[in-house]
Parts: sequence; structure tokens; C-alpha cells
Amino acid sequence: MSTSTDTGQRRRRVRLTPVDAIQVTATGSRAAEGPVTLGQLNTLQWLEPDADHLAAVLRVELPVPHGRSAADVVEAASVLVARHESLRTTYIRGEDPRQVVAATGTFTLHVCALGEGPWGPRDRPAVAVRLLAWLRERRDTAATTLRMAVATDEHGAVIACVAAFSHLAVDFGSLEVLKREFAEMLAHPDRRHVGEPRHQPLDQAELEATPAERRRTRAANDYMRELAWRQPRCLLALPGARESGESLAVELLSPAAAMAVRQVAARSRSSRSSVVLAATCAVLARRTGYRELVFPSLSSNRFDRHLVDFVGSLAQGSLLAVDVGDRSFDALVKHTWAAVLEGSRHGRYDGVERGTWDDQIRHERGIHFSYDPLFNSLVPESWSGVTAGVKHRPEEITAALRQTELRWRPVPHNGTPVRFGLDEVDGRVRLDLWSADTGLVPRAEMESLLLAVERLLVGAAGGDLDASRIREVTGLDPIARTPDWVLVDSCWVDLAEMQQLLDEALAPSTTRIFGSVDGRDLVAYLTATDAVRTPEEAHARCLAALPDHLNALTPRHYVLCPTAPVDVANPAAWPAPLITGTGR
Repeated sequence: MSTSTDTGQRRRRVRLTPVDAIQVTATGSRAAEGPVTLGQLNTLQWLEPDADHLAAVLRVELPVPHGRSAADVVEAASVLVARHESLRTTYIRGEDPRQVVAATGTFTLHVCALGEGPWGPRDRPAVAVRLLAWLRERRDTAATTLRMAVATDEHGAVIACVAAFSHLAVDFGSLEVLKREFAEMLAHPDRRHVGEPRHQPLDQAELEATPAERRRTRAANDYMRELAWRQPRCLLALPGARESGESLAVELLSPAAAMAVRQVAARSRSSRSSVVLAATCAVLARRTGYRELVFPSLSSNRFDRHLVDFVGSLAQGSLLAVDVGDRSFDALVKHTWAAVLEGSRHGRYDGVERGTWDDQIRHERGIHFSYDPLFNSLVPESWSGVTAGVKHRPEEITAALRQTELRWRPVPHNGTPVRFGLDEVDGRVRLDLWSADTGLVPRAEMESLLLAVERLLVGAAGGDLDASRIREVTGLDPIARTPDWVLVDSCWVDLAEMQQLLDEALAPSTTRIFGSVDGRDLVAYLTATDAVRTPEEAHARCLAALPDHLNALTPRHYVLCPTAPVDVANPAAWPAPLITGTGR
């Protein structure tokens, strides 16, 4: 396998020939053991069921100035391993997970030769892509914290350098720290020393055990629990959708949207990522019919001074609540940024405690939902005066629309029905949308949502838009639903799918679901059987079958009768019940 690079004169094949595998060791200031941090615990929990999770290993290109050698890379990387204890840490899993920091860390640097011919900085992007693929093909092991690879020219100069890190050791915020420090040491050899002691994951775990931090954690758990009571079962549910088993990502690349985002950010004094998120929320609200959107998002949790340059897993999935309502776009942007800040402020919580009340909420609400991120911004920025005064003429933005691209690619299956990822806002907006199953959310739907986000951003560049103009500019119609769809408990529910759920979960009982009876929502009538004689037994069976029914909840109320009437569709025709209840 090989890729091509365009030198401006001709296209060239990138062929990698492994020539060396250097075992590198680095010694830090201590060896120690202690409890895991909240961030590490969070990562351990969501990686535990799937050792091959697509995010278990984070792969990244590391910047290398032209003319550096593999020896320079070894020296700089050794300092990183000595400096940051997470790169020398292994984990003891179980009921009481622990982190174990070794005094000496070891990693492998693979050296690949590019072969004869001139290779230079212009070749770096294509070489890095091929090198990342090459490193990915060499299977990572669970114990591997760090692996690196470089591609060198015939003179030994490094053209590209990539690394694979365990997600238990780093998050995306950590990667930015490592990339910055690595580049500094390669550019300035005099900086290749460990330096002053850093705040390390063991120190963070000790800090999180203090009374003040425990109060902060409890407040975060209270915030998460409150929003979990309002989170919908599925944010984007299309009538008639059927599973296909295919996962797909569509990516929007829009210079016009980036120009528009800078102007809206300057006008509203909000972060550019929040502007994109606000537009995304407005589009989803228009399409789905939800006025308030409650959804997961990742928080980097780097708001305390001692965590700015911290290398360790801090990120956790928080919940955001964005009330779209009838706000103007500028008001929505400000509200969205406030929601992001509030969610991030409560982004560090106790995952074990959350798991306990998650189960309680699922039981009480009769719901099954996924907590993987719906929106994940990898743009590490807040509002800055840099964006102030930036002004593009409307015709410039309109002309830039000709450069818009939509790209699609197959992706590994994941449990989130839809997931947005913002990867870039400088020069162009790069926003991708993943569908876990294109039968449920097809490619055409994904493309229409992304283009609607672009239209809204471009439309808002010249000035604020009121709610009616937002609906007009998006160019989207609300999802067409039949009367069998009802909005209950912050969820759009398909009564036909709920009937399928009852027939599957409660067989051989005769069942019928009603949208409402005597002021009660989602009432299930059923005949009692030996297996189902109480509302509690009925509810337990429905909950167990619920994960396979995306557009369903469990009934709010169960009515168990001795027999079924001829006309099961008439609640008044059912005989006097043996027992009724919520099953909760």
C-alpha cells in the first residue's frame, strides 16, 4: 500500500521501507502508585467493554522542523516521557482501579526510509498520512502507552513523524501540550531537559480527594443528574427508518462558513466553536421539532491554572442544555456559549456515582440512551479580540461558497445515532457528521443538515437573524411525522414501534399501546400471563427489550386485564383490570 504526493512537478508514490526499530528508555523523577483520577476512571469505564474501541488509541502527527534526524526525535521524545508521568503509567483495573507510575518508561521508535529522490516540507502532509496508516496497521497492544514512527529521506532527515498514544494516558488537550513541547525541543536543543516538576495525574487524584474538590464533584453530579431527566431517547429519529448496518461520516469543508463565523463571533463576543454549535442546534431544532436540545458534549476540563499544561486524561462527556425556542441567532449564540461554559464547569464528575443514578433514571423514565458525544469540538479556543474588527464583504462570502466541499467516508461502527465533530474553524469550517447506521440516518439527511448549518452561518454573517429568518435560511422542513408519533417526556415516540416493543417483550400476552388514556400518557393494556402478572414484571421486560427500539419508550402506565376484548383498539372495551400501575 502506498500514497501519492504532488511536488508541484509530478506525483510521487510514498513507499515506506522499515529500516530500524529503536527501543528508547527514559527515566523520570519517581516511581509511585495511587488511585486513578476522575478522568482516568471515565476513560477506563467506557473502554472496558470494548478493547478495540476506535478511540482507545489516539494517533497524531508531531511537528518536526526540516533537517532534523531520528536521533533528534529520540532525544526530544525521551524528555517528554521523563517529564510526563502519564507516559510511564500502567493501570490496575477492577473495583478499586489504580495507576502505577514506573520510574523508567520504554517506547519504540520505528524508522522508515522513503528511498531515493528529493523529499522536502511540501511532501510532509502526504508522507504523514501514509505513516499514520502504516503505524495503524501495526496493531497496538493494551499495555502500549506510546509508539512513534518517522519517515526519513536518503540523508537521514526526518520528513514526517507520527505517534500513537493510549487514550488512558492522554486526551486531545494533552496532545496539544505534547505537540507544542516536542516542537519547541526540536527547534531549540537547549530546551531538551525535564525542567521543573509538573502537576501529574497522581497529584490530580490526590487533589480530587480533598473536601473542596469533592464538593465540586458532587455539584457536577447534581448538574448531570438534573439534565439526564430531560435528555431525549434519540435526538434525530426519522419515520420509517430501518437499520442497514453501515456506518458513515460526511464532512463539510467550508471557507465561506469560516468567514461568517469570525464575523458572528466578533459581533456576539462568543467563541467561534460556539457559533458553529449554535447553528447546529438551530438546524436540529428546526428539523426535529425540539425547542430545547439536551445532548452530550465533551469537556476538556482544563480551566484551572495547574491543568493548562497537564498531560493526562481529563476530558469527560458532559451534558448541555440549549433552549433554541424563538431566540434570534445572536441571542442563541450567546446562550449556547453560556451553556457550553456551564456544562464545562460541571465536566468533572464521579463516573461510578453517575452509573448508579443512570440506572435509576433509565428505570424511572423507561428510557435507554447513549452518552457518547453528540458534539465534540477539537478547536481549543475561547473568544479573543483577534476576531474583532474582521469584516468580509457579502460578495466575498458568497464567492467563497464555490469552494465548499462535502466528503464522505466509511467509519467504524459506534453506538451514537448521530455525532458532530468540529475539527477546524481557521480558514475553513471543517465539521463532520457521523451516522452509526445510514439506514436510520442516511447520507442525504446528513448532507442536508451540514449544508443547512453552512447556509445559516453565511446568512447570519451580515447581521442578526430573528427566529422566522432562521427557519427560512436553513431551508429545511420539519420531519414529517404521522399522528402515531407523540412527544412525551422530551422524546418523540413512534406508537407503532412501541406496539412492536410490547408484542416482543410481553408475548404471549395480548397488548395494546395508547398515546393517552384519561390524561395519562403511553398507557399499555395487556392480558396477564404466568410470566407477567404485575406492572413491575411488565416494565422489567419492556426495559430489557428497549435497546433494540430506537423510537420507543416503555409505557408510563400498565393495565393488566384477565382477557382481551374483541376490539383491542378501544380502551373502554377492555374488561375491569386485575391490577394497574407504573411498574416503577
